[in-house]
Parts: sequence; structure tokens; C-alpha cells
Amino acid sequence: MRASSITSWVARYRSRLLRRSSGAPLAPGAGAAAPTKLRDFAQPVRQLLVTGASGAAAQLLLPLLRREPFALREVDRAAHGAQHADLTDAATCNRVVQGVDAIVHLAGHSKEASVQDLIGSNSLALAQLLRSAAAAGVSRFIFASSMHVMGLYERDAAIDETMPPRPDGHYAASKLHGEALCRVYAERHGMAVTCLRIGALAARVEDVEPGSWIGPGDLMTMIRIGLAADRPWFEIFHAVADAEGSPLPPSRATAFGYRCQHPGEPYAASLARAAHWWPRDELARTRRGASFASALLT
Repeated sequence: MRASSITSWVARYRSRLLRRSSGAPLAPGAGAAAPTKLRDFAQPVRQLLVTGASGAAAQLLLPLLRREPFALREVDRAAHGAQHADLTDAATCNRVVQGVDAIVHLAGHSKEASVQDLIGSNSLALAQLLRSAAAAGVSRFIFASSMHVMGLYERDAAIDETMPPRPDGHYAASKLHGEALCRVYAERHGMAVTCLRIGALAARVEDVEPGSWIGPGDLMTMIRIGLAADRPWFEIFHAVADAEGSPLPPSRATAFGYRCQHPGEPYAASLARAAHWWPRDELARTRRGASFASALLT
């Protein structure tokens, strides 16, 4: 390649980077696909789709979501009638996204499992749903990811959202793939996609493994941030409650006004509980992913 050609290519590449950083949309074929349908960030959410509505996470969040000033459409693979939705089916995804402004995707396999078991519910379903959402003009998408994508970091590591993932198993890897899919649709289709790396959602600290708890109220605050997005974005929030002495930095959500209202147990107490739960399991005792970090991979 001649010097003049290299100079011309560099100039075009720099122009594209400047346009991306300034927020100006890229032309089709210049690194980003044109949105299939115009997205409206000026209007608040009027109709919200919640997937996985029969699951444990949804059962804690739906009472809070029902208080919000928008209509809900709840679907689940285990439901009956109009609420039944197998999200691995493209036609079903096209049907459930019609007329909605935003999606909170809670559906999926939530435990360590074989790759074969995870592909459908965690990867294919999300890919189909994102594709249908993009085509239907959905502007805001909330993805329930997991702190297990960072699960092989030591408990005392000061990990934040900018650090490389260290997934602790097949389940965590499926969530990491989900985040990558979300980024594709955020950047190529102009959606506002927020990935919540949930630690362990429960009503009480005592109900989950040490050091990972977040209550439904604080997680709901992060969801509100994603639903209030006023522009295309791709954001990742660590969703673990603040705790006295914790090595975890504040969540990225604090940049958008989040403040933890329900702290978890002090860090020293979580270490003591981990030592009591797993006296002979070093990985579970010392790693962020707890029992997932030492689970048998199948």
C-alpha cells in the first residue's frame, strides 16, 4: 500500500472515530448498521416487557415494577395462554415485542449447567429477543447478567466494571456471551442497553451465599436508570449491595445517581460466614463466585 493510500485510510478512520465519540450517528456501512426502526428516547417508557415473569428474580421485582407509571407485559416459558413465550422461537419474540418501548430480560437458566442446556435458554433466546426488539424499535433493554462473570477473582480483589471478566463456569460464560450480544445491538442498532451483573437477589442477606447480596429495592433503582436512558448506550453495572469494609468499589451505576439504600453484611462477617460454609472448599471460600467457582463442569 502506497503512503498516500495509508494516509487517506487513516484520515477516514479518524473521522469515523471522532463521529462515534461525539455521538453523531455513523452512516450505514461505516461501522454501524442503521437502526431498523427509529427509536424514541424523548418519551418515557409506556409499555414494558418483562421476560421470565414466573422466575425467582421476577417475583421479587414485579411488585415494584407494577408501581411504576407504565403498563406491563409479562411472559414466561412456564406460563399459559397469552403469557406463554418460548423466546428461542423467532416468531414468538416478534409477537411479544410489538408495542413495547423497553424490555427487562430476566428469563434464562440461572444455575451452573452443561453448555447444551445453556445455549437455548441463555444464548439463543437472548439473541432472538434482541433481534426482534431492534426490528420493532425498542429503545431500552435491561439484561440480567451475573457477577459470576467475575467469579474467579479473589474475594478481596477490588474489581470494577472496567476489569477483564473471569467467569467461573459455563453459566457465567453464557452471561458473558449475553453481554457481548447486548453490546452488538447497542452499538449497531442505537439501543440503550444496560447489563446488570447481579450478585444474588434476595429479600434477606441470610438467604444467599456470603458477599453477593443485593435487595430488590436497590436493583430496582438500577433498572429505573436503564429505563430512563435518554440516548443510545451500552452500560454495565455491578449489582451487589455496598457493605462495610468491602473491597468492591462503588457500582458504575453511581455515575447515574444510584445510591445503595440497603447495605449488605459487613465484609468481615461475610468472610466468617464463607469460612463456616466451606471449610474444606478453598475455591468457594476465597473466590467471588463462591460455590459456582468450584462447581463440577459438565
